[in-house]
Amino acid sequence: KAVVSTQSTGYQSGVQDIVIEAQVSQSLYVYKCDNSVITVKGKINSITLDNCKKCGIIVDSLVASMDIVNSQSVKLQVNDKAPIVNIDKTDGCQVFVQRATGLDTEFVTAKSSEVNICLVEENGEYNESFVAEQFLTKFVDGKFVTELYEVVG
Repeated sequence: KAVVSTQSTGYQSGVQDIVIEAQVSQSLYVYKCDNSVITVKGKINSITLDNCKKCGIIVDSLVASMDIVNSQSVKLQVNDKAPIVNIDKTDGCQVFVQRATGLDTEFVTAKSSEVNICLVEENGEYNESFVAEQFLTKFVDGKFVTELYEVVG
């Protein structure tokens, strides 16, 4: 379904070959897809993945942001650039970015668990890093300070 500058894909289940030819002026909204893979070719303004389960999205390049909300067990692969990846209320998200172009990507997470970022080398191998889920807040020098909570053991 195409609307002026927005494309929408929704209620897909088990479809592994959804391909969207993108334009820089377009945004894509993906809603309630299950066990599906969506490939976005070309440069697109933004993508929102909302309430999806066991889905993958492969995108060449984003101008603005990639938003993943209310989802479970999703994978994102960015082949070129994505300035910002927002992950909100999502359990299980694996993001693959290329070392050559993905080091400038900013990741913003809220109310999410099991988020991993994979930095892909030119040879296809990758290093995986987790996004922290636990923080420690304490009162220090007259103000509250929040830091990463590390369990040592």
